[in-house]
Formats: sequence, C-alpha cells, structure tokens
Amino acid sequence: MQKFKSVLLVDDDEATNFLHKIYLKEWNFAENIYTAMNGQEALDFLESNLEFRNNKPSLILLDINMPVMNGFEFMEAYADLDESMKACIVVVMLTSSLHHSDQEKAGDMDDLSSFINKPLTKDQLEKVIDQLEKEKLTA
Repeated sequence: MQKFKSVLLVDDDEATNFLHKIYLKEWNFAENIYTAMNGQEALDFLESNLEFRNNKPSLILLDINMPVMNGFEFMEAYADLDESMKACIVVVMLTSSLHHSDQEKAGDMDDLSSFINKPLTKDQLEKVIDQLEKEKLTA
C-alpha cells in the first residue's frame, strides 16, 4: 500500500539518497521520489513545483549537515513559506547527528514532525506514519 504520493530526500550524500530511494520503493512508501543535495535546492524545488500539485511532496526527509543551506536553515526559510504551500507536507529530520542540542533545536521547530537517526528503517517510517495518524485523530 502506498503511504506517500511523493517524497523529497534532502541530503548532500548521494549514496544515502540512492539507498533511501531503493528502500522507499522496496517498502512501497512512495510513488515518486525526488532528491535535493542541500536546503537551497529543496526550497527551489518546492517553490517551482508547489503550483503543480503532481510534484508536491507529501514527505520531506531532511538531513542537518549540508553545504550551501543546512537543515536548520532550510527549516527557517520553510517557516516563512505561505501556509497553503506547506499544506499536507510532513517534514522529518533524518540525520546522523547525535548532538542533543540538535534534537532540542529541532524540537522547537513547529513545522518539523519528527527527528530520527540514520539509517532510515522501515520501522522508523512506520512509526512516523503512525504518529501522524494519531495527530490527525486528535486534531
């Protein structure tokens, strides 16, 4: 069963993006999978594709440490986007960072749904989906 119509992977590591694409397809979690190598590329993708609903991601998996624009800088810029542009997009920080301060900072960001550690697992993704479904029920 498809869980997300479209996923945007934001990570500067091509090997990580490649593996996550394979996993998402194998687990049947996404119809379309797009990649961006940093936060600026992700913002450019969103701004150029949000008007075309077919390419709008349902899920963004976001790394923290990237050149040009890191995950936190992306989230600051993302917060300024129009609410209609952000509607129905779930942003999950997927990172190798073990710094407690990163997790605390992420916890203070309203538009961020979850903070999970790499590598991505099917179990982690299922927990994110379960959490989102529970939040919808209580909203």
